[in-house]
Amino acid sequence: MSVSPVTEITECTQEDKRQALERALHSRTFARSEQLRAFLRFVCEAEMRGAGGDLTEYVIGVEVLGRPEGYSPAEDSSVRTRAYELRQKLEKLYSTELQAEAIRIVVPKGAYAPHYVKPAAIPPHTDPPVETALVGSTGPAIETVRPQVRTWMLVAGALAACLLGGALTFMGLRSVAMRAAAVDPIVTEAWGPLAKPGADVLLCAATPLHLVVGPAGHEAYGSPSYPAPPEAYSLFREHRPLEPGAKLGLIFTKNVLGVGTMNAVVVAVNTLRSMGTSYQILPERVATISALRGRNAILFGAPVDSEAITRTLATAPLTVDYEPTVKEFVVRDRTNGRLLVPKKDTNGDFIEVYGLVTVLSTRDSDRGRLGMVVFSGITSAGTHGAAEFFSSPRALRGLKSVLVKEGNRRFPAAYQVVVKCTFSNMLLLAYEYDSHKILQVE
Repeated sequence: MSVSPVTEITECTQEDKRQALERALHSRTFARSEQLRAFLRFVCEAEMRGAGGDLTEYVIGVEVLGRPEGYSPAEDSSVRTRAYELRQKLEKLYSTELQAEAIRIVVPKGAYAPHYVKPAAIPPHTDPPVETALVGSTGPAIETVRPQVRTWMLVAGALAACLLGGALTFMGLRSVAMRAAAVDPIVTEAWGPLAKPGADVLLCAATPLHLVVGPAGHEAYGSPSYPAPPEAYSLFREHRPLEPGAKLGLIFTKNVLGVGTMNAVVVAVNTLRSMGTSYQILPERVATISALRGRNAILFGAPVDSEAITRTLATAPLTVDYEPTVKEFVVRDRTNGRLLVPKKDTNGDFIEVYGLVTVLSTRDSDRGRLGMVVFSGITSAGTHGAAEFFSSPRALRGLKSVLVKEGNRRFPAAYQVVVKCTFSNMLLLAYEYDSHKILQVE
């Protein structure tokens, strides 16, 4: 089959590239492919900031697919397989949904840095799913961006399974398929009492109050059904069928987790497992405040959704709460009145949020020192960013260097860290240290 040649655009502006990327990411073709969307965004963002030459199989494996640092691309072909699927998906996008697109994104075979081309017939790829590994593909990870989608293969098929029933303990998360790498000493040091094999850590996830849309008249979770407003029907039909004439209702439930909170729980589980630490996972509506007494614990969520987190942060200098003057949830510094406000794009979607890590260590007469960590934030993506930061050896080394400059030779017994998170369409793209506060403890 003959095809017309593809002409690469040599003078393509950053805005042109950004618009081409956003149209692809928000297309129907990529709608159900979270991991491929993350892959595409990562390589395009790297190319736009001039780091396209640093895109190797190893980097993508660690930064996008969540492979442990030090993994062997020669033994794990997942990046090559995803790259093949991405090329196929882009070809489908421009041959069907975006046929008239002025600028197209192409990821050439044998490379990962994207090219931008003029509209032309783009030849189909006939290469097998597994490509030849790139030379130098075991290089170091990119420092500036770390979009974590370790759990998206799990989340994509299980968003509906976020509904927690009865005393569900999430024990299925124990089977997350990630090979444990050797634990970096900085992680063990930062996690303190939580890092001990016999710590028996309780992971407690806040379950915000939600209104779930479902068949009218269906009573579930102990809540009656209320009539759904007209605008609910079009939104409902975007992802699921609705028979003609069928009526929808609204049901209150406390059994739903945000995607970011789910990711934060998995990040913490992977870290505990790598340290050989036992754990239990419960929704907060099952694990009451009394269940936290005398336990090593990790709490996930925002104070507005959690009594335990509200009480824990009641006297802390930093907290997450609603600020009426900006009509947004913010990170508030009670000591000086500083507000960290999230940013949105022109469509009103969040692009920058903040996570908050709170570390508390106390003494127990029977068990010695106990630890509690709270991962909170603006939106569940902030909670996810907080967990990723506190599980990253690179981030923890950076934090410790800041603490050392202030005269702290080790991690304090109690402190808080604000984490700045770049965020897009439910995906955490990057996170970085913003500020910290050291707490006074008895």
